[in-house]
Amino acid sequence: MTILNKVISGKIINPPPIWLMRQAGRYLPEYRQIRAESGSFLNLCYSPKLASKVTLQPIDRFDFDAAIIFADILLIIENLGFKLDFNEKKGPVIENCLINKKINILYKEVKKSPLINIGETISLTRGKLDKNKSLIGFCGAPWTVSTYIINGGTTNSYEKCIKWAHDNYEYFMEMINLLVEISSEYLIMQVEAGADIIKIFDTWSGVLNKNDFDNWVIKPTYQIVKNVKKKFPDVKIIGFPKNAGYFYEDYIKETQVDAVAIDPDLDMLYCKNTLQKLTVIQGNVSPEVLKLGGDTMKNDIIKTLDTFSDYSFIMGLGHGVLKDTPINHVSEFVDIVRKYKRK
Repeated sequence: MTILNKVISGKIINPPPIWLMRQAGRYLPEYRQIRAESGSFLNLCYSPKLASKVTLQPIDRFDFDAAIIFADILLIIENLGFKLDFNEKKGPVIENCLINKKINILYKEVKKSPLINIGETISLTRGKLDKNKSLIGFCGAPWTVSTYIINGGTTNSYEKCIKWAHDNYEYFMEMINLLVEISSEYLIMQVEAGADIIKIFDTWSGVLNKNDFDNWVIKPTYQIVKNVKKKFPDVKIIGFPKNAGYFYEDYIKETQVDAVAIDPDLDMLYCKNTLQKLTVIQGNVSPEVLKLGGDTMKNDIIKTLDTFSDYSFIMGLGHGVLKDTPINHVSEFVDIVRKYKRK
């Protein structure tokens, strides 16, 4: 059993295991080189040999306790019939977005789609990764994925997205339910390929009210967890309802995830006194603090470790590594954690 699996199973290990969201990415020169060679972001995602190299780069450089497979949460939308592209400046672009016109939603099986390449990437990576290190597979949660489909890409106007979902509720829920099915199938394929931990990213859960959060975040996530656990009851699943605030408690209790990632805005004492008594938590140093470095970073890391080390805990960021983060800050981050001694 890997160190990450031991911790998620409830074992207290100090110093705790460490991995970072977006630990493979643009802040690394070796990543930028492979990205340039690949021709496009999608080509990189769908090239198992290149994606596996990128996945392992932060392991080779920083010796993290887990690798997370290099892919993107939006790849899955092509299985519903939406065309996906990535613009260097705008980010993801969905050509036939729903805010303009509803389309006929399709259902393409994961193993009969380009997503099978992600499974091959996982298999290649698992063969090269130390057996003591976890390999994390992932998907985007249905609500977060649907926001991109509705808006045609990234947006700051989630009020329009939420209104559209209510105005087209039957159609919207059909899409959510299909995303649950395909996401479950996708995650099961990833576990079959060699992932030993799964993470469900719900990046935009924090824009919802309680009722919509229950229906569009908790219920779909619970169903995905149930579907995956039916096939692989022992696989560990981490949930990440970013910016969910006090909805985290219901999320933990009702989705039945094995651990949660917590974002930087959550109060540490609330997390320790409430959330850590419900499940294993992962986080939550700010990516901005990592970018800043110095004593601010060191003090924040020590404070985080002092706060959470009485329970099972995974050390990491509250979101992904920023692209202009100095590499030496990440090295220092790891060094501080590894040298930490519990009081």
